[in-house]
Amino acid sequence: MACGGLCLLAWATAAGAAPQPTSRPTYPSTDQYELRRIEGWTVHVQKALLADTPDLAREAVRLLEVKLYDITRCVPPKALAELRKIPIWMGVRDVHGRHPCACYHPSRDWLRENGYNTDMAGAVEISNAATFLNWSHAQPSMVLHELAHGYHHRVLKHRNEKVRAAFEQAVKAKSYESVLYFSGRTTRHYALNNDQEYFAELTEAYFGANDFYPFVRVELKQHDPAGYKMIRDTWGVK
Repeated sequence: MACGGLCLLAWATAAGAAPQPTSRPTYPSTDQYELRRIEGWTVHVQKALLADTPDLAREAVRLLEVKLYDITRCVPPKALAELRKIPIWMGVRDVHGRHPCACYHPSRDWLRENGYNTDMAGAVEISNAATFLNWSHAQPSMVLHELAHGYHHRVLKHRNEKVRAAFEQAVKAKSYESVLYFSGRTTRHYALNNDQEYFAELTEAYFGANDFYPFVRVELKQHDPAGYKMIRDTWGVK
């Protein structure tokens, strides 16, 4: 998901006293995470998650194992090798309150300026293990979505011509302005936010299952032939 905005210092004023700055919470440092290898990925699991809520940690890590295994079965080998270079971090919660569940961090500078661990640059962060478990019911390809952002950033590079051309064609066609959502209502597709979300959302539909129509591969092929071809080309599908 896209990151943005600024954190502002809070100020408290006591009667008859000068305002005193309230420091923002400190984001967990790298040594507060346990290093694991899961399906070829480097995964950092917050020690507090493991120690304080072991049942939650066990379920969240197990779900991540399943999702990563599924990805190994559907993504072409060359692209899969690139995905495995993207580290994954799992924690209790985002102490700054910006990321309710999961995101990809493209910018070290943004992380530093906003009080995050800069070692997460170029990585996927599952910032809230409990939300990850809950949201995965409606968003079964969430992990793939965030890894797709990493692939777009690290391999294809942002402003990739194939991605942008397919996105612009979809915007012009207005084919994503009103689509079926998994809940049964119709809504504007999340893919229309920008070409990066378009790429990640279509990746979900092609290799997994999306929560917006087109939900799966055959529907994507019918609904957006140009996007379907773009996904095959950029992921190296033969």
